[in-house]
Amino acid sequence: MRLNTTSQTRRIIQLVLCCIGSLICLIGITKLGLSRQQIFQIAGFSLPKVSLQGLLSSITMFCCILMVFIHYSHGSKAATFIIFFSLISSTSAIFRSHSLSALPGVISPIVSLTSILIIYHFYKKSTINSYTDLITGLKNRRKFLEELQDRIYSQKEFQIACLEIEDFKQLNDIYGIQVGDYILKECAKELKKSLGKKNSLFKITGAIFTIIFDGECDAEEFLFEAIKPKNFPLPLENDKKSDNHRTTVISFAAGIAKYPEHGTDDKQLFKKADIALAYAKKSSVSKLCTYTEELELAEIKQKEAEALIRESLENDYFYLVYQPQFTIADKKLRGFETLIRCKKPDGSIVSPALFIPAAEKSNLILKIDDYVLKRAMKEFKPVLENKGENYIISINVSAKNIGMEDFSSRVKAIIAETNFPPKCLEIEITEYSLAESLATTIKNINDLRTIGVKIALDDFGTGYTSIAQLMNLPINLLKIDKSLIDNIESNSNIRDLVDSVIYMGHIMNCEVISEGVENEQQIGVLKAHKCDFVQGFVWGKPVSFNDAVNFIN
Repeated sequence: MRLNTTSQTRRIIQLVLCCIGSLICLIGITKLGLSRQQIFQIAGFSLPKVSLQGLLSSITMFCCILMVFIHYSHGSKAATFIIFFSLISSTSAIFRSHSLSALPGVISPIVSLTSILIIYHFYKKSTINSYTDLITGLKNRRKFLEELQDRIYSQKEFQIACLEIEDFKQLNDIYGIQVGDYILKECAKELKKSLGKKNSLFKITGAIFTIIFDGECDAEEFLFEAIKPKNFPLPLENDKKSDNHRTTVISFAAGIAKYPEHGTDDKQLFKKADIALAYAKKSSVSKLCTYTEELELAEIKQKEAEALIRESLENDYFYLVYQPQFTIADKKLRGFETLIRCKKPDGSIVSPALFIPAAEKSNLILKIDDYVLKRAMKEFKPVLENKGENYIISINVSAKNIGMEDFSSRVKAIIAETNFPPKCLEIEITEYSLAESLATTIKNINDLRTIGVKIALDDFGTGYTSIAQLMNLPINLLKIDKSLIDNIESNSNIRDLVDSVIYMGHIMNCEVISEGVENEQQIGVLKAHKCDFVQGFVWGKPVSFNDAVNFIN
């Protein structure tokens, strides 16, 4: 395997060459000072000794300046030594000759030394600045890549980690840039305090830090402690005027990559640590992840799915199908659940199981929700207007979407744009919508209910909603998940459970619908237990818009 020479090694080689060149010139100047010959023949030209001395002195000065630029620390020391030696040589020439004719040879090294020291201080400052993050004072991305290359060149095992402060943008938006800078500084102090001398901390960009761990250090053990949520006091102006001081919780997500197991160059290692970080950020269980090949394959699939979603939204590959819902007592049409499908230009159908999970892992799910809401309302608005019936159009909304502050206002804007009757719109949410942003979710639900929009709790029985939460939810419809219906006709325990769910729904002043009903035996059991509505292949599969209109006719 061919070894790549690092920038540090190249600098050392250049420094040595310049130093050798300077010494050769210096030896030449010294010999000229000792020689009695006044005229030298060089390439056919006659040059006085002093001219040749001046030329060699200029070359020496040039090499010394180059040494400072090659490496401001080692180079300045080598240059200072050479110039100081030249000064001694010129001074001794004055004493030997008992004449001031060699005085320019003394002044020249002094001027050179002063110039070298000035250049050294300015170049040192600019070099340090170029390697330093201005906010935290840590080494920056440029220095990180250099040190990473040096570690790889040494061919010793080590690990790198990418860390990101969670929700940093939100903190920046709420409290301002100054508080954001303060948080970055405090996080840098906390991380640096815990690191050993053999481990290096860097600030890369935004709220992202990296650490290069020595091979003997256990990166996972250190990061497990480092990423735990911590309370940070915030230096807010309003708080200074009172005794109450606000704090915020700061936590990290972290991804780890190992050399040489996960990569043999800087780009590979950094990319794979970043892949592990992306997975850690999305994980609801652990915010610490070490790279594996499976993660990279999942990341590739995620990117491919996201590209397909964007392409489908731009080129109208998406379309809607509608599954009818019926009253169980007399098989009267209640309305339709709206389902999204994707069809490529070659005619192939892409399963929602391939693109919906990918959309939920990104903000693309918000665009899909808006697409379905707007298209379903536009399609059914004239149908409902012509028929004069209050059929329900039920639309699924992601937990991420309904937990956003502006969700209800966006739905109201689409209703106004399409002129769709709010009493015919039903928003379906899942139990997972209540796991996070519960207060915001309930606020959005109440806002929509005030204009007549109905709310359904979908997939009931598969989440972790407590009875107390359910009793306080402002919903209209409870949907029993298909997994509870599958064996209802043969399993008495399941029948009792479904009966309890239906009873609880009615206590909550909700109507109850069973999903995934596939045969008449299930219909009979649900009817006996006073379920209100059914949805499933037994009475109607998902159909196109035109076929859905035929159901109404």
